[in-house]
Amino acid sequence: MSLEQVIVDVRRDGDARAQAIVAAARKEAQGILDAARAQAKSLEQARMAQAEKESAAVTSQAASRAESEARKAVLAAEAQLRSELKATVTKGLGDLPAKTREKHLKTLVAKAHGIIPKGTVWGASQDTAVLTGQKTYKHGGSLPIAGGIVVESEDGMNRLDLSYETILDEAWRDVLKAEAKLFH
Repeated sequence: MSLEQVIVDVRRDGDARAQAIVAAARKEAQGILDAARAQAKSLEQARMAQAEKESAAVTSQAASRAESEARKAVLAAEAQLRSELKATVTKGLGDLPAKTREKHLKTLVAKAHGIIPKGTVWGASQDTAVLTGQKTYKHGGSLPIAGGIVVESEDGMNRLDLSYETILDEAWRDVLKAEAKLFH
């Protein structure tokens, strides 16, 4: 075998080894790329799942907050309506006809007499004539009330408020309690 033949064989053998090394390196690089892609896909799926969880949590919180705000708005509107209704009822009581007011005053004076036998009575300005004409109590003057009476004992130790506003407040509390039981 000649030297040239040896060189050709060595070159051929070197080229074959180089190609085998390059092929192995390419195969190894492809394996690394495939593993990296698989890992990237796995990370992407994990992050997407986490993002979906966070999105669901944010959506749930937003819905809960919106529901709470809506509930507050409804409660505020109901409170406003109740307040307006109460003011309307109080005004209506203040605008009752004179004969109806006189009948109420006589009934209230009789009720108060059972609790405070002697003393002073106050009432609304439009009821002065009726309260001055009654014989049970001394008339003390007018109060800024829609109607009804306020009686104070002779010694000033006891006071009984039978004004329309106070009677309405007591009835109103009972109505609100009954309403609360119905809806809760």
